[in-house]
Amino acid sequence: MQKSQIAIVGAGIPGLSLALILANQNFNITVIERGTLPESDKVKPSARTTALMQGSLDILARAGVWPAFKPHCTPLRQLSIIDDSTFPKGADNMIREDFKAEELGLGEFGYNIPLIAMTAALGDLARSHKNITILENTTITQDDDAILNADLIVGADGRKSIIREWAGIKAQEKYYDQTAITCVISHTLPHNNTSTEFHRSGGPCTFVPYGENTSAVVWVEKTDDADAILKLPKQNFIQALQDRTREILGQINLIVPPESWPLMTLKTDRLIAPRIALIAEAAHVLSPIGAQGLNLSLRDVGALADIIIVAQLANRDVGCESVLKKYERDRRRDIAPRVIGIDLFNDMIANDNIFIRGARRLGLQAIRHAGPLRTILMRAGLAPKH
Repeated sequence: MQKSQIAIVGAGIPGLSLALILANQNFNITVIERGTLPESDKVKPSARTTALMQGSLDILARAGVWPAFKPHCTPLRQLSIIDDSTFPKGADNMIREDFKAEELGLGEFGYNIPLIAMTAALGDLARSHKNITILENTTITQDDDAILNADLIVGADGRKSIIREWAGIKAQEKYYDQTAITCVISHTLPHNNTSTEFHRSGGPCTFVPYGENTSAVVWVEKTDDADAILKLPKQNFIQALQDRTREILGQINLIVPPESWPLMTLKTDRLIAPRIALIAEAAHVLSPIGAQGLNLSLRDVGALADIIIVAQLANRDVGCESVLKKYERDRRRDIAPRVIGIDLFNDMIANDNIFIRGARRLGLQAIRHAGPLRTILMRAGLAPKH
């Protein structure tokens, strides 16, 4: 393994984005991945997508993958939140509030991105970059040259991060007893570029535009209920999901079968250790409410890249304590309230207590008349700055 200024462990979207941004500034980067990177010409359709806001798209543009990837994505011009606490009772009990991008002077909040295809596009760029070495199918150890010789090691290796473990950084985990079911559906009515999020006691059920008359689904239920749903025959699964659309999309059909994963939140007590920085899910994991997770991770990427580039220009050691402490200070102001807020919001949604349910419904109604507060909430939640 050759000496690199920066070793990035984990070749997901955050790790590859950071590698490309820094490599474009002539840093010598090694990316270490325990698996195999997908290739764009071999990617198969997947149910895993996420909504990325403009700040995240700016990071991807710095990495060189946006706007060339834009044709593969679907713009999101409206978010509709529907409190459907009384499901399966009649739709007349629902409370709905619509948030339009034009209220913020935007053409769209962002785009719905196919995750595996985006990872493959970043991987294609990284493989061909003269300043990046990619080590695939590699189980890294602390004695490997890529680790010993790096000025900085970046842990981008997910919620079970080995870099976090090496650094002795503790992580608090909270499991929700909820499972997210994802799939892709076609439907007879247009989505009008509106992402619709139903709030029910099992958790949110979100339909995100994913091409013409097609939507990606993130359907959260209590784990026992989700297990039972996943065991349903195909037509019964489709009917269960049809019921949860409240007919806003017309008749639906399943075009990418369901996948699932358990929900949790994770937060670390630190983001740094000597010559180590954590980003993305090595540092924080959120519930999928509001599609905050990857957006938060890409803001880590933007912040760390900026701090490293400035340090290099000032002829400073990019892995020194003062440089890394600045990264931690800058990101804590964003990460801490986001993790706490999403955790509380998830607990409020996935709760059948009559008083909490009533407060939730009143709060949604109040936002309609909140004036400047409504705009502040939209900017913070839907179009955060990196």
